[in-house]
Amino acid sequence: MPGIVTSPLLLVVHGRAGGVIPAELQALARELEAGRGAPVGLEALTAGEPPAAPCGSGAVPLALVPLFLLPGSHVRRDVPRIADRCRRHGPVRRLPFLGAWPAWQRALAAELAELPAPTQAAGAPAPAEPWLLHHPLEGPLGAAFLAHLEGVTGARCRATPYSAPNPEDAPLPLPGPALPLALAANRLTDALPPSLGLPLLQRPRFRAVVLEALMALP
Repeated sequence: MPGIVTSPLLLVVHGRAGGVIPAELQALARELEAGRGAPVGLEALTAGEPPAAPCGSGAVPLALVPLFLLPGSHVRRDVPRIADRCRRHGPVRRLPFLGAWPAWQRALAAELAELPAPTQAAGAPAPAEPWLLHHPLEGPLGAAFLAHLEGVTGARCRATPYSAPNPEDAPLPLPGPALPLALAANRLTDALPPSLGLPLLQRPRFRAVVLEALMALP
């Protein structure tokens, strides 16, 4: 509508070594910028220096969007620090981290329910519940969040470092279907078979959830 000014967005992501931002995240930012008609910045925590980010104004705050799936140290420490830095240049509205969005959690449950079960030998027991492979998470908050995810999705959460599986390690035993809890390509998805390791933002269901929510922001 005429007269309505759309907030700029700053998407905070983990990034790869040296601050490299995976292609699927860059494509998401471009589509959001074109669809919203407002600047969309991307900040990777692995970058040495933060890039120039869009700023809010008196009437239109910057929307800070933490694209993280777990309440780890990045969400608890890095994101508040970025928000404080951005507030020095204008007002900021900080969104909850992506993994806490109810729509995202419903999408996880739906995706897990549709995963094909591995081929079973005749007479073998039925596959176990699906697994969510996630970066290790410490502390009571992490344990509570993982228990919540298990309850919402019906999956079993399995801590799997981003660097695993290492070539010298035994193959990761998966008694049933599994989904890597990785938004974009990382060392874990690189090491997994293509049928298992596709990052979530490369899957239509999850990309649609993020786009719909962020396109609808004022």
